[in-house]
Amino acid sequence: MDLNVPSRPPPAVPTTGPDGAFLVELLVFNGAPFHDHWAYFVRSHGNSDTGTLIHAAGNVRVGFEFQIKRSHDLREPENLPTKRIALQWVDKEYVSENAIATSGDEEAHCIPACAFEEVVHRVKVPIKSLRAVDDKATAVPRRIIQRDCQTWMVESAEELVKEHIFSAEVAAYLRAIQQ
Repeated sequence: MDLNVPSRPPPAVPTTGPDGAFLVELLVFNGAPFHDHWAYFVRSHGNSDTGTLIHAAGNVRVGFEFQIKRSHDLREPENLPTKRIALQWVDKEYVSENAIATSGDEEAHCIPACAFEEVVHRVKVPIKSLRAVDDKATAVPRRIIQRDCQTWMVESAEELVKEHIFSAEVAAYLRAIQQ
């Protein structure tokens, strides 16, 4: 099976959404030889290449932290994703245009500024789950379940479904393509 071919097509998302709605995309960054890195991207109304990037930054060796990068510009070479996949239009009551366009301040934040960010922030980002050679052994061996940014994205999408912000189709799609 080719791992680059998703087992499920992405949600059908119209090119324009309801009045005032925000398009939420999945950004995929090549992680070879490891899993790809995933992030949410909430597009601003003014420019489809700028918006808010929301993700679990880090790795399984050191753990992850919740990050929000406002005024994130996908035209910058270091910000170019491998893929941009439209997930769903989200009603304006869940997103803050003011927070998206914070006068070019792309510094990473962790404090939610709208309902969408508050819901995904509730889902705990993964802790360190890769054992190093020098980690102390426990008396009873335990199975390690590795969680990463993709795990967090699937879990946060499921939380957005519970809050009626995302459709169940979005969470099912993310679960289907998870590496």
